[in-house]
Amino acid sequence: MGKQKTGFFAFRGDKMLFYLLIALVVVLDQVMKYYIRANMDVTESVPLWEGVINLTSHRNPGAAFGILEGQQWFFILSTAAVVVGVIYFRAKGELKGRPLMEIGLALLMGGAIGNAIDRVLFGVVTDFFDLQFVSFAIFNIADVAINIGVGLMILSMLIEWLQTRKSVSREEEA
Repeated sequence: MGKQKTGFFAFRGDKMLFYLLIALVVVLDQVMKYYIRANMDVTESVPLWEGVINLTSHRNPGAAFGILEGQQWFFILSTAAVVVGVIYFRAKGELKGRPLMEIGLALLMGGAIGNAIDRVLFGVVTDFFDLQFVSFAIFNIADVAINIGVGLMILSMLIEWLQTRKSVSREEEA
């Protein structure tokens, strides 16, 4: 008999999907960063969609918006702590029946690992997506995955909170 499914990623039969999603984010991120480093000079910019988004070669020595510049070991250790924490959290079964949380954590981990690879190998993170219609930071695939992952985690917590409130309301009415 096969193992029982308990969520999109949290079931035993396909437990590798969680790690495959992480690997997919890391590979896509690193391939694109390699392309940028190999084919574009720093600050070189090419419009992808005129007036909307450019492909701009940028190196970020810090975190979002360049904060904590030069604190590479802090970021590397933080990433290691996140990876260990998520693997432990998942191994304890805390994600069973929580597919949005699990997908969010996989995206967060993939993005964190993608940026950590840059920090370890180059001392800076390669960024390349440059939104033209707002004055915004230049970012990469890892950053997008991290933000989507955090958004899914927040959505998961909100849904769980609403379900709990609904359940408590029903109990109070009974």
